[in-house]
Amino acid sequence: MPVAFAAFAALFAAAIGAQVVRAATGASASGRGTGVSTASANNCTPSPADLKKISAIENDPTLSYSDEIRAELTVRKQLLGATLTCAQNEANALQASLNAITPAGGTANLRSQLSSKLDDAANFYNIELTKLDSVGIAGSEAIAREALAYRTGSYEPLAGEVNNFILWSANQGLFVTAQARMDATSRAVSFLLNATPNSGLQNAFAAAQTSFNNATSQNQAAENALTQSLPPGQSLLLIQQSLASLADTYQQFSNVSSIIKTLLPQ
Repeated sequence: MPVAFAAFAALFAAAIGAQVVRAATGASASGRGTGVSTASANNCTPSPADLKKISAIENDPTLSYSDEIRAELTVRKQLLGATLTCAQNEANALQASLNAITPAGGTANLRSQLSSKLDDAANFYNIELTKLDSVGIAGSEAIAREALAYRTGSYEPLAGEVNNFILWSANQGLFVTAQARMDATSRAVSFLLNATPNSGLQNAFAAAQTSFNNATSQNQAAENALTQSLPPGQSLLLIQQSLASLADTYQQFSNVSSIIKTLLPQ
């Protein structure tokens, strides 16, 4: 799953000042912006201890101006380092999930392309981490802004594409099973209709065929959307529609089975 937005809200606070952090800690709005030292292991969001550390730095009367600047730079770098590392780990974990699937049909090239893009994402975060070693306050702000811009403009759409592709790939087994069920049902219905014409059975099977045709058409459209790198929301909608049509297909199968039972000798 994507890194929690709260982590990047905190990172943004490090870039433009500590307004978000102050809101959480009740610190005075007159203090200079700072960062957060660490992130919780599960979702990269700042821990209560981080927030207390920020508040302590801002309100420590024993710190000289230069000491406060150094402390501010330290926590900024710690925040950025923890958040960027977390984002890098997320990209690596998503890539591992992608590479673990068996590509369906002719989608091996698509998986390879997405995996390469995740390599680029991990490399971007690694480069940003490397920059931290030599920057000051202004440099830390620039890194935070770059990370946020990349996150919203590049990584989030990519993660959406990858997650949709993983979901679509996992669904292909459902369509194989449904096709086998459709073939078996078709043979049974044809046999019965040849022996005893029945409009109810014929109509019920036609409804099942229509639902399945819709499902396969939507499934193919979802694959096309993924291959063409259309917006993730578009491919996800097609995936959802295909599954809804597949669910309706099984409902129609049930209707067909109920009618067949009435036609068989008791």
